[in-house]
Amino acid sequence: MKKQLLKIFLLAGIIAIAGCDKAEKAAQPEKAPKAEEAAVAAPQEKPSLSESITMTAEAKVTAVNHETRQVTIQDAAGESFTFIASDEVRNLAQVEVGDMLVVEYMEAIDIQVLEPGQAELGVSEAAAAARAELGEKPGGAAISETVLVVVIEAIDKANETVTLKGPEGNSKTVKVRNPANLDKVAIGDKVMITYTESLAIVVTEK
Repeated sequence: MKKQLLKIFLLAGIIAIAGCDKAEKAAQPEKAPKAEEAAVAAPQEKPSLSESITMTAEAKVTAVNHETRQVTIQDAAGESFTFIASDEVRNLAQVEVGDMLVVEYMEAIDIQVLEPGQAELGVSEAAAAARAELGEKPGGAAISETVLVVVIEAIDKANETVTLKGPEGNSKTVKVRNPANLDKVAIGDKVMITYTESLAIVVTEK
């Protein structure tokens, strides 16, 4: 759990606080605003960002022992790997040499900088899993989501860093990617980080 929170802390500093946002891409006005308009100019939009990666890998079943539950697979590069399928792997009897094992992994992070009173510091986790029905080829999917709310404790524009304080009182100082966004955040702002991971495994017929 602590390693996961540290990873999320780092992602927040590297991606969110320093990421690009829509406000930076807005077209400049053709005429300068009047003095009255400048005096009541709306505050800059708080930075936010979403990023995700998806990876897919395939491997062929080259050997399977249904009694010992030992399975050998070979990837596209010709590398072989042997493992013992746990009892959680349902319908191993349906697996045959030549079947294809397809693994898809997804990792996503969504980060929003909030006003000080918009959220409370804290962390929450949720997870769900599913597996193949009896008689089908083995397969399954799992997804987990961690939502972490931290507070901006310090901003160092000279060194282009921000310090984030977590719900347990631990702090982490990180280098930002886009220093311009440091002008759009303030000490006391909350940062909501939603980190999602999913893994899906499917065995298809040869």
